[in-house]
Amino acid sequence: MDKSLLPNIYEFISKTYPFSQLSELEKDATATKIQITYHSPGDVLEDETLAGAGLFMVRAGVVETRYKNDGSLRGRFSVGDTFGFTQMDKEGKSDYKAVFLENTLLYLLPRTVLHYLIEKNKAVGDYFDSKEWVRLSSSHNYADDISEEEKQSSTFKSIDSVCNHDLAIVTSRTSIVDTAIKLGEHNTDMAVVIDNDEIKGVVTKSDITLKAVAKSMDINSPINEIMTRNLMTIDANQSVYDALEMMVMYDIKNIPVMKNNKVIGTVSTTSLLQNSQLQTVYLCQELQTAKDVEKIIALSKQKQEIFETLVTTNVKPHTIQKVMSHIADNFAQAFVRIAEEKLGRAPVDYAFVAAGSQARSEVQFLSDQDNCIITKTELNDEQREYFVKLAKFVTENLDKCGYPLCDGNFMASNPRWVASLDTWKSYYTKWISDTDQDAILSSSVFLDMRCLYGHTLLVKQLRMHLIETAKNNSRFMATLMNISAAVSPPVGTFRQFVLTKDGDNKPYLNIKKQAINLIIEMARLYGICAQSDTTDTYERLKAAVKAELLKEEEYKELSEAYTFLNSVRFNHQLKAMKNGEKLSNNIVPNDLSQFERNHLRDAFQIIAKHQKGALFRFSGGRGVL
Repeated sequence: MDKSLLPNIYEFISKTYPFSQLSELEKDATATKIQITYHSPGDVLEDETLAGAGLFMVRAGVVETRYKNDGSLRGRFSVGDTFGFTQMDKEGKSDYKAVFLENTLLYLLPRTVLHYLIEKNKAVGDYFDSKEWVRLSSSHNYADDISEEEKQSSTFKSIDSVCNHDLAIVTSRTSIVDTAIKLGEHNTDMAVVIDNDEIKGVVTKSDITLKAVAKSMDINSPINEIMTRNLMTIDANQSVYDALEMMVMYDIKNIPVMKNNKVIGTVSTTSLLQNSQLQTVYLCQELQTAKDVEKIIALSKQKQEIFETLVTTNVKPHTIQKVMSHIADNFAQAFVRIAEEKLGRAPVDYAFVAAGSQARSEVQFLSDQDNCIITKTELNDEQREYFVKLAKFVTENLDKCGYPLCDGNFMASNPRWVASLDTWKSYYTKWISDTDQDAILSSSVFLDMRCLYGHTLLVKQLRMHLIETAKNNSRFMATLMNISAAVSPPVGTFRQFVLTKDGDNKPYLNIKKQAINLIIEMARLYGICAQSDTTDTYERLKAAVKAELLKEEEYKELSEAYTFLNSVRFNHQLKAMKNGEKLSNNIVPNDLSQFERNHLRDAFQIIAKHQKGALFRFSGGRGVL
């Protein structure tokens, strides 16, 4: 090979995943082994020239592969694509032939070299794994796999570097008053309760104020009467973002820090603010105390900066969704509190409930409002008017904060969706037994519910009614699955994207409707079938594994596909934000890297395979009812 071509080859593999993950020495060695071939339109590679050769990489031009038995199209490849891997270990005869459509330049990586790289380099091995989910799992490099340089930034500092090591330690028999004294001596908000070197619980200043002083308890009573026993802890080596994720998910403000099974410190929202300026913590704290509508609306501008930071710093998509959902929760809760102050105490016990993506804690920048109100008892006209006014105040102000009103009016401001627990149960019973289109549309929005404010038990009771009623109605389950399966992932028989044209005749795929939603809908059905009360898509899939409805590997396939698809969507949204473009779920494949396109195909193939399996399980493989 002409050595003058080596820099071009080196540059190409340095930008081509997974070879970009090789060390500099490995890239040098690989570049020297690559063979260059030129082909004219009509040229063919087959049998001895294809079988056993190695991996062909298209450097320029277009080539398609066709099955030899009937000449049918197998795939079409252009710059950055690879072919030949499945023929690499064959001898003499190949399964297909490669036909060149244009003048084409190929790089050939001999099979012995590729075998060596697969064995020695994990990124290469995972990329060429036969399992799609393994290839997808190798596609990301989230915050828990970052470089040492990135770990030095405030965002990824270890908790050990920012936590408070001056511990207030008491025993379970220490009195409430002595614990309060200990907290003052150590100038900390939380004391750790330890008996015989084992952590038994924690107690905070607010625990003493709200559980003891406010209830006139004897301050000489032992602290174990008010301490929190079921506590969350975090390892000292975990990152600041790990602590943030835990605080967001479980709505806690103080966490004990552990090292070698010993408590070495505590971390609080205050310490995160002081040491890493995490805007999410600050924003939520501001919302929890805000009493002025205009101030809350002004605070909503911070959402975009937080989202951009989370995506830019490569935080896991699931964490991004949890953080953005927690922020949305706080906005809604702030407006409900202010509404109560304006309208007076609610006439009956109630729950202000999130539905849809917010119920699943999957809020992103294109999420609109889906919500409702559940009351403990039936409402008279006066009571109903109170809740409609409250809902109108909340939904209109959420709209001003960037949470759009629902086009289908599935919101608490619609009097139909302000109802007693018994009425909501009757809604579900009707939807499940009468599977017309209106019933399906209504139930699909409200199949996911989570209490944002008020009496959580009302939501829990309704969800249990749903699960009990739906699990025994095979027609309802089959109808939901058939309607979902009427939308197919946008990949054709030969791994080519099936695209739609927009108003400007520009081809695109809708990553939400044609991919992400399909996994959400399957997970929901599996969750109901597994009698799981969770609304989280990942947790529903895990529940399905536990109930032996899915295998562990099938869970990995769907969860990796779901993670990758959300990563693509969030990066697409981030790019639009930075370019001042309108956000959408419509993605033009040509705007993606070849790496992303390849992995999108893997994700779509996983979805298509699981749709077939779910159709068979829930509807016996029948078509749409």
